[in-house]
Amino acid sequence: MKRNLLKGLGLLAMSAAMVGISSCESVELNSHTNGGNEDVTTRAWFNIAMGTDVSGSTGATYVQALSDVTSGTVSFKGHGFEVPCTRTARIFASEDGKILYSLDYGGGTISKYDVNGGQSYTLDTRINVSYAIGTENPRWTKLTDQYAMVQHATTSHQMNADNTYNYTKALIYLVSLDLGEMSMNSIEQFDMPRSAEDDEKSLHVWRIDAPVVQGGKAYVGLNKRSYDPTTASNVSTSDYSASTLVVDYPSLTNPKIISSTNGKGSTQGYRTPVAHADEKGDIYQITAAPSKMLKISNGDYDNSYVMDLSALLGVEIGSNGWFYVGNGIGYLPYYDKALGNSAAAGAWSVARIDLYNKSVVKLNVPQNLWLQQYQYSITGEDGKFYMALAPVTGEGHIYMFDPTSTSADGFEKGATLPALDSDCTYIGIF
Repeated sequence: MKRNLLKGLGLLAMSAAMVGISSCESVELNSHTNGGNEDVTTRAWFNIAMGTDVSGSTGATYVQALSDVTSGTVSFKGHGFEVPCTRTARIFASEDGKILYSLDYGGGTISKYDVNGGQSYTLDTRINVSYAIGTENPRWTKLTDQYAMVQHATTSHQMNADNTYNYTKALIYLVSLDLGEMSMNSIEQFDMPRSAEDDEKSLHVWRIDAPVVQGGKAYVGLNKRSYDPTTASNVSTSDYSASTLVVDYPSLTNPKIISSTNGKGSTQGYRTPVAHADEKGDIYQITAAPSKMLKISNGDYDNSYVMDLSALLGVEIGSNGWFYVGNGIGYLPYYDKALGNSAAAGAWSVARIDLYNKSVVKLNVPQNLWLQQYQYSITGEDGKFYMALAPVTGEGHIYMFDPTSTSADGFEKGATLPALDSDCTYIGIF
């Protein structure tokens, strides 16, 4: 069953009036979506973000805006704008850093702030998307300075006539946003298509995230799990073909699933972007653990391509996502899978990846990193890639990586990041 929720919004007239739902004309996005590599814009502000109580579910997020992060100290001691949130804030910024967007995960609202510098942020607009997306805990992705998507999946167990378990159905919600107008355009709801593998292994999609748009299609990452009716419990697994939901964009209609023969497990990621389109129009997508880089071309997986990142790094790794800079070069936060992704393990590092030459260089960044909660980083006007990196409870820096360098020391250190209290961490540059 699929239904266009735009046809049924009469029951939601009050909410619709608040957010101003509008029609959406066909649009083609830049190929460099989700990677900080749209046409370089003069940057007014670097928005540095820090999270507190990150091991729990109700941590606060603080930001501050600086015009230059190549020197000095960026301290959150008694300083910074607390981004309002119920549980956690999922933030993005405009390419010039002048606007900050935040999803209140747990509150179901998306806010737009004018960035004034320092800890001065002024609320411009706030909309509630919860009624349209079916939850106050959706996920979202800024696609360009003009458009974003919000995504969510719910599940329900389907029973046979004799009341025995049949399968678990996933109901998908997708919403497209106009960030300029702060309004919702297409709103779609449909049952997730199922594969033969889903039926064979009793699998179902339970989370979706990290869309990327290319060639009039939106490609959305998936996370699956199985269900054991004998114990009435869900079972975590990565033993399934890496898959992606594909819908027409911007209508968000005509859903289908594509699957890889080269990779297994989740393509949904966590808070770091998972998939990026390059200048050639191909999409590169990472699997969670063990991590492999896959390629999508012309609407389907190109199974002639795969980068086994664990083999290239010499250790089995996991990752929540990666960042694309351009010309086939990206940066990969990853962890040693044997040690795990916890803060206590401190087993995270960063590598430079070359998609076209299938090469990986582990960078000489600090040891004892924890990047599980890391959300975003950017490419500056100088062409360098900026990350906020600090060891657990240790001093760090803004790292400025040179994409043209294949050296493990291919970076400069910028502003100092003071050591944070336990259970706090730097979560990105926006």
